[in-house]
Amino acid sequence: MDKEQHFELLRESAAKVKELQERLQSIRDQEAALQAQRVTTLEELKKARDARFERMTAAIDDKVPKAQVARELGMDRTNLYKLLEGKDDNADA
Repeated sequence: MDKEQHFELLRESAAKVKELQERLQSIRDQEAALQAQRVTTLEELKKARDARFERMTAAIDDKVPKAQVARELGMDRTNLYKLLEGKDDNADA
């Protein structure tokens, strides 16, 4: 194999490595964007759950039956009671 053939193979190898590095960087960039979306969405979810809890407890305080509140929220009564218990436990802490 002459010198030019070696250079050609070396250039092909370098191009392949560069291509793979660029693909990996693109994946890293996508992951970073997705992570940022995840963080933002989790913050929005927490706010939405807090708002749901406030509305839920306001309805219960206004004597709306818990079974009906649970039904309107699309959750089992058991989950509603657990949610109420969990907030009560956290308030004591």
